[in-house]
Amino acid sequence: MKKLLALLLCVLLVASLLVGCNNGTPTETPTPDPTPTPDAGTPATPEPDEPERIYRVAAIMNEVGVNPFLTQVVDELAAIYAEGIFPMEYRIMEFTDVAMAGEHVRAAVEEGFDLIINVGFQAADAMAEVSQMFPDRATYVNLDIAVDSPYVKSVLFTTSESAYLIGIIAAMVAEDMGHPMGPFGQVGANPGQGSFHWRYGFIRGVQSVNPDVDANNDFIFNFTRSFSDAPLAKELALQQAAQGAVFINAASAVADFGTFEAALEAGFFTSGQDADRTTPDNPNILSTQTKYTGRATRMVIEQFFNGGITPGVVRWGIAEGGVGATNITSPGNFRNYEVLTDEIVAAALQAVEDIRAGRIVLYPVPLEETFMEPATD
Repeated sequence: MKKLLALLLCVLLVASLLVGCNNGTPTETPTPDPTPTPDAGTPATPEPDEPERIYRVAAIMNEVGVNPFLTQVVDELAAIYAEGIFPMEYRIMEFTDVAMAGEHVRAAVEEGFDLIINVGFQAADAMAEVSQMFPDRATYVNLDIAVDSPYVKSVLFTTSESAYLIGIIAAMVAEDMGHPMGPFGQVGANPGQGSFHWRYGFIRGVQSVNPDVDANNDFIFNFTRSFSDAPLAKELALQQAAQGAVFINAASAVADFGTFEAALEAGFFTSGQDADRTTPDNPNILSTQTKYTGRATRMVIEQFFNGGITPGVVRWGIAEGGVGATNITSPGNFRNYEVLTDEIVAAALQAVEDIRAGRIVLYPVPLEETFMEPATD
């Protein structure tokens, strides 16, 4: 018993000493800061956003001026950029000759452009060469001519189909004017197989209305050998009108303005090229054989940003919305109802449906020297 009491006294003594050492202040244990977890509802500190990559587009083409074949591309690029849908910037690179065109292609690669679009034929050889030397440095697209390279997407236009519609208009207008056999005129830019697509479709369209019209004897084809020589185009058109042509198809780009002036002076009817040229100021321009290079440009940009561009050759005709004729496949700025009658429009629209359905086939275009050989008895 005495031993138990002594033990209790020792315990009490030790406890009182401990309390005295703490001065009555409880001991605190530091608590670490809580670590946020995804389930705790505390947002994680965001990583700084990387700046969005801006892709660079180079559009290489001849001097633009008022050439509708080129202005469509320039206008469409400006519209796409203004929409702000795609992270892109672009540059128009104009040239005056084939050598400069090639220099632009090489410069576009060296400067790191992501998408290179060439418009026309002048830089086609350079596109073929550069794309094969640097296939992974850029995406390559050529509008209006096929490029001989497995790394280039070539977009071609079936212009023989749009020219066919103009041929129907020409034949029916001439028939209404009492000249069913023509002659039918055309002032083009350059001779050769490349431009024969326009002549071939025009001839076939006329002959679809009047099969007796002869390709060799009832057509007059002259060439300015320039896309801008309007005075020469006017002179050639007046000569064709003096030979009895009541419809002269204008197919020389900006030089067409010379043919339009001649139409007003001499009283024949005509049509434009590439973009709508109808206007109330010149009711003798009945239609335009349209080539929608702007639409093709938008298609290329959309493909580039939405999955990428596949190299190869694609052809855009009436069915694809690549070509057409104003006041037929699309409304024009003006329609001369007195001359371009509902009957003519209906006949051309029927041809549109037949082309879409494959009942009229205007491609591939035959060789000019073969097609234009005089018939032998």
